[in-house]
Amino acid sequence: MCLMEKILDFQLSPSEAALWWLGQAGYIIRSADMTIVIDPYLSDSAAQGAPEFSRLYPVPIEPAALRADLYVVTHDHLDHLDPETIIPYRYKDTTWFVAPRQAAKKLIELGVPEKQVVVLHANENREFGSIEISGVFAIPTSIDVLDTTGYKIQFSNGRSVYHTSDTEYHPLVLAAAPKKPEVMLVPINGKWGNPNPEQAVLFAKTVEPRFVQPNHYDLMALNAENPEIFQWYCGQYDLADRCITPVRMRPFIWNDQDYRKLS
Repeated sequence: MCLMEKILDFQLSPSEAALWWLGQAGYIIRSADMTIVIDPYLSDSAAQGAPEFSRLYPVPIEPAALRADLYVVTHDHLDHLDPETIIPYRYKDTTWFVAPRQAAKKLIELGVPEKQVVVLHANENREFGSIEISGVFAIPTSIDVLDTTGYKIQFSNGRSVYHTSDTEYHPLVLAAAPKKPEVMLVPINGKWGNPNPEQAVLFAKTVEPRFVQPNHYDLMALNAENPEIFQWYCGQYDLADRCITPVRMRPFIWNDQDYRKLS
């Protein structure tokens, strides 16, 4: 059984949700009989012509094995909207794709049927079965992705996740962010416009999630950061009990009361 099949077969109680970190800013999230994929980067396309951005470890799931009810893209950078992940994806006709306008256009160019693509920007909402997804304001990290959008995902059982996307740490971003999501996913690489570890913790302190997990620090040597620094700052700002350093492809499971990590 491949890893994607194991994820789809993973048993959750009605009140639980689980997420699997794919590395960089990519995730698979399951709850309420729905499966969501966010920003999966499952190739080494960013290294073409730029070997300094080569992957440091193999892809955890082959693109052709990936499967979701909802596929979310936050912006059109290769490590978030990857043609080599999209093109082999086998469920384009049945999966809903959510993205800001430029990224949505790219998805259609890559063969996703236009009827399956939903453009969703900040302060816009859409329901897909047991999921409500809301666009959240983000400040883009470069001029080629001016429509960058974060997303909050709310399941019908009460579980929620806020993926900040790549975004500058800025008072407007803090003011627009959803308050008290259950899980917050935030970059910490501190390069090319993203928050550094201390800024990411201050961001989380404003948002007040139950749990905060760092991302965007592990895949490329030139774009890396030490997550222990993030963990240390969590302690300095009284967030130590909320700070969860993820392990790639190890499920993080939570409900309305607590969380559990499997070895």
